[in-house]
Amino acid sequence: MAVGLASIAVSGFERHCRAMRFIIPLVALALLAACETTTATAPTATPTPTASAPASSRVGQMLATAGRDNAATQADVVRLLGAPDIERHEGAGTALTYRLENCALLLLFVADQRNAMRLAEAHPSARRPSEPAPSLETCAAEASNRGS
Repeated sequence: MAVGLASIAVSGFERHCRAMRFIIPLVALALLAACETTTATAPTATPTPTASAPASSRVGQMLATAGRDNAATQADVVRLLGAPDIERHEGAGTALTYRLENCALLLLFVADQRNAMRLAEAHPSARRPSEPAPSLETCAAEASNRGS
């Protein structure tokens, strides 16, 4: 009986370690994506948010499907936005980071039942520490300009 319980504890610990090896690098990527890569010497202009960005942009519509069964595939995202600035494969997932002028967009993909990498989550973050994180709609509108 003790051997059976010990094997359950070991398998639970191994699952936990596998999950943490996936989660920790993704959190680190999100934090790195928010870092400013150059130092600004002059004040920058604040971007004007677009009111109807998600409804009118293909990128906004694509990001809105995150986490659904019909979510965009990784190939669809790369076709629409181009090659990512950072690409990381970890276990069964992939993280793509797009560094835009005023925001960074972290896209997380997981394999579905047919082993197609589908968009699971989309996270916008500010590029400069002094600015608040933009909304997903604002970042999607900026990403739309990158793909065109």
